[in-house]
Amino acid sequence: MNNNTPKCTLYLAPSTIPNAGLGIFTSIALPSGTPLPGGFDAAIPISDMDFHNDGSHDAEDYHWLFSEYLWSSASIGKVMEYEAEKTSGFSWGYGALPNCHFWMINVRESSCDFDTVGLTPENSPGAGAFTGHYNRLAHAYEDVKAGGELFVSYGQNWFTTRESYMGLVPGEDDFEVGEEFIETVSELFESLVDSTNVKDDVHYMGQVRVDIWNMIVNSPYKSRPLAALPKAYKTAVRAMDVGIMQTEEELATHSVEYLEEHGKCLDHIHPQNSTIPHAGRGAFATRYLPKGTVVSTAPLIHIPDRDILTMYDDSEDGETRDLSKPIGQQLLLNYCWGNSKSSMLLCPYSHGTPFINHDGQDPNVKIQWMENDDRYHNSSWLDEPVSFFDSVWTTKLMFEYVALRDIQEGEEVLVDYGKEWEEAWNEHVKAWNPDENYVSPHELNKDYDLPLKTHEEDASVYTDIFGYHTGTDKKSGEREIHRIRARRPDPNNKNDGFVYDLEVIGSGNYVKRVKDVSRSQMHFYHKPYKADIFREGSFRHEMSINDIFPKAWINL
Repeated sequence: MNNNTPKCTLYLAPSTIPNAGLGIFTSIALPSGTPLPGGFDAAIPISDMDFHNDGSHDAEDYHWLFSEYLWSSASIGKVMEYEAEKTSGFSWGYGALPNCHFWMINVRESSCDFDTVGLTPENSPGAGAFTGHYNRLAHAYEDVKAGGELFVSYGQNWFTTRESYMGLVPGEDDFEVGEEFIETVSELFESLVDSTNVKDDVHYMGQVRVDIWNMIVNSPYKSRPLAALPKAYKTAVRAMDVGIMQTEEELATHSVEYLEEHGKCLDHIHPQNSTIPHAGRGAFATRYLPKGTVVSTAPLIHIPDRDILTMYDDSEDGETRDLSKPIGQQLLLNYCWGNSKSSMLLCPYSHGTPFINHDGQDPNVKIQWMENDDRYHNSSWLDEPVSFFDSVWTTKLMFEYVALRDIQEGEEVLVDYGKEWEEAWNEHVKAWNPDENYVSPHELNKDYDLPLKTHEEDASVYTDIFGYHTGTDKKSGEREIHRIRARRPDPNNKNDGFVYDLEVIGSGNYVKRVKDVSRSQMHFYHKPYKADIFREGSFRHEMSINDIFPKAWINL
């Protein structure tokens, strides 16, 4: 190994954006198009939160800090869009850690694939207990220098809806206006020198320029283009010379030495299929990790009232929830830590951390609170009552996952979820029964050679799933399959497959007959609220903290 190769390539460290908290940084140069370190992201679907809480987070009817971290289901992937009436996705790595700087967007993420590693209600008690939305890949959208902060786009609307407390945050167009304004001011400063009799008095002219610049940036008439301008005169002078873009890039960089001393490594682990039966995916060591290594550092999103994750059936009018009919918990519960004597939940986000699975006998990592550090973790919050967090709209608590022994490269990283979690899982496994009639739309989408049953042969196959005919070109778009009328061998004998006659729903909701449709032109999804995560009896239980759980939070 080259001694100049950094031990860690991805760091959590104080952001270069003032008052933005923490950001993520690369310690190696990333040419445009390069896959980013840390492996893929996954996304947890969160469905109909306002409905299940009989209110609106926007009206502050319930505390929901996750609203700052969620992505639209459309940005996660089409499978999530169809899962419920209103679903958002929590993507815990590059979907939660980076900040947004519209003039410096250098990271793009793909949508998710969907796959449950073959675990279904037909063969596994783990079906519905973990997210199948995975493989959300990030890559460098622009060249990024070693030490550079990584930025994603939140979308302008994210900032527009938060103006009351964030102020006017400049968008990309505003930086372009600012760039033009900087050029105009530079010309003005040059003209001042040419038109005065004091051009030889460098100190005097310098102070005039400083005063003019301060008057500009401190104008009482606020605007987004004004917010795009450098605040410090020294920085403004640099921007007049090289432009705002390069100036911002220089400011958005820490030295690699700074990251190694002050940052927290984020790429010690990466995700892949777990070795634990029924667990789905897991976290694995990227490199050899000696005993005592902080394997992962995870900021924590707090939920003061765990009951907001309870889901309810519709009332008779179909418009409101029926409190007498709880039907389950949001999948998010399985990714949070808590204590049975408290309403508080803590949900970690970081690269790979939520993939870490359970081992109650021989775990190789433990969780502990980070030592007090104003930049990362405020230990005084551990002494506050749960009610304190109802008015806290930022994260400032952090777990460290620490190696209990030497962990070899490629070894799965495992933590003890606690006795209560293990007992609940064992009871779930005992009570679980396989669903022999289960049909997975995702397996149908994988295997084009698998013959589809027509509605006449067995319409029950399509009780919980539905399909789309994708057409042969972009113009035809997707049309919902109404019925599969007939199946016959492919006349072209391609892969010994079949072609189908369909009835599809066209524009105006009329039914149209389409013949000789190949399997590659059909795609299947679960109907709303029929996915594995909504099935009655899907396992739900928070991971249990006992020995380090703050006494001040005991409220049940």
